[in-house]
Amino acid sequence: MLSRALYSDIEGNLKNKRQTILFLNRRGYSTFIMCRNCGYTAKCKNCDISLTYHSYARKLKCHYCGYEEDLMKICPECGSEKIRYFGAGTQKLEQEIKKQFPNASTIRMDVDTVTKKNSHEQILNKFRDENIDILIGTQMVVKGHHFPNVTLVRSNCSR
Repeated sequence: MLSRALYSDIEGNLKNKRQTILFLNRRGYSTFIMCRNCGYTAKCKNCDISLTYHSYARKLKCHYCGYEEDLMKICPECGSEKIRYFGAGTQKLEQEIKKQFPNASTIRMDVDTVTKKNSHEQILNKFRDENIDILIGTQMVVKGHHFPNVTLVRSNCSR
């Protein structure tokens, strides 16, 4: 999920005790679910858009209307077990960063993590005050913040 250049940049930042912000414009874990047998794609029953897999909730969610359904293991169209989860969101990026850099401290900021009052500010303050190594998030992490110790900000992390 990380390019060699990005991996190297993050590694250098960690060695130099500098902070990194990784911006990915998709929340959740996988951005769409498809049957490899018949091509069926899990879509919202209300909005007809692709459902997103959220690993922590273990649910498929619509990011437009909030519709949710349980994980799918068998295709409702053809009965196949060849259901696959594709694409990447902030949850998947967070998991990959923890796997690649197990000693790095990370924090994630997206709509799923800022559900409580003042949680947006709490996450940003924690990133700054506790000198957390890597902040992962959606567009809200790149809007008008100033962190003197951040020397690497990268969007679309696979490029």
